[in-house]
Amino acid sequence: MEILEELGNRIKEIRDKKGISQTVLAERSGIVREQISRIENGQINATIESVYKLSLGLDVEIAELVSFSNNNIYINTKKENRIKPLVKWAGGKTQLLSEIRNLLPATYNNYFEPFIGGGALFFSIMPENAVINDYNSELVAAYRCFENINSYLQLIDILKKHEVNHNEGYYLSIRELDRTENFDLLSQEEKAARFIYLNKSCFNGLYRVNSKGQFNVPSGKKSAVKAYDGENFQRIFSYFDENNIKILNEDFEVAVQDATSGDFVYFDPPYDSFEASDSFTSYSKNGFDRDDQFRLMKLFRNLDKRGVNVMLSNHNTPYINELYKGFNIKVVKAKRMINSKADGRGFVEEVIITNY
Repeated sequence: MEILEELGNRIKEIRDKKGISQTVLAERSGIVREQISRIENGQINATIESVYKLSLGLDVEIAELVSFSNNNIYINTKKENRIKPLVKWAGGKTQLLSEIRNLLPATYNNYFEPFIGGGALFFSIMPENAVINDYNSELVAAYRCFENINSYLQLIDILKKHEVNHNEGYYLSIRELDRTENFDLLSQEEKAARFIYLNKSCFNGLYRVNSKGQFNVPSGKKSAVKAYDGENFQRIFSYFDENNIKILNEDFEVAVQDATSGDFVYFDPPYDSFEASDSFTSYSKNGFDRDDQFRLMKLFRNLDKRGVNVMLSNHNTPYINELYKGFNIKVVKAKRMINSKADGRGFVEEVIITNY
């Protein structure tokens, strides 16, 4: 019997003996019910932290869960064994995952993430039923290539060609494609491969466009680029194939219009600026200004009234604190490395806001 399957069976066996449902175990352990289900089915590797929390929720010694007869225990503690974000993304949540996961609702039905970006949290918890969205059509094209095998294989083939051909001149030629009349004629797979290649080869992994929506980040001057991460891509493809993941390219309000009581929405929008001249706000040619922040706040409150569990991340600015007055606001520190200026990198205060 596989180790993961044995661990899952052990958890389920103890849970059934004690008459504890997955929902109750989720409440006791602080691990979402969907993740417990996947662990019990041997579908994902459990971290040591998760096993410890489950032992507390089941009121048993941790050894009862992991002391198998062959003494060969596989617990996922290595980052390389998990799904990594598809692309490097400004404001990515990898470094704050433990903080965010500790604040997740114990149980929920469907998962919604209207500003998916690199998908750090999404891939960390791997919900079985999810709606992910982004306004960036090229980012969405990249995710959609993992929905079916033909697109997936085409994406890989094009990325491998980008890797082989990579040099300074080639980077510029691929970057300039969105300035040509034929750019809109490119296939989904071609646009997705271009997007991923540029993300891996540009300066500092920055995504930035000008007022015309044209990618304008200089080359990272790398001698070689790994745009195709075989193991991670396969994990993403398998995860999408085995679960109900809906991918949208809409405004954030449209992305959550089907969220109902008991669902969970995580908002990770472009952040409010500490200063009016903040150098990084252009995720899209239309930007994301304070009118959008205000519109997002109204949506947050509307979802709250509908019984939806809502979490939001943003900068710890007076404006954001005023907008979400009355909700739970936790201040955290994050080190932000994606910035075009060296003095623009360092620790900043962020907030994690919840309605539960």
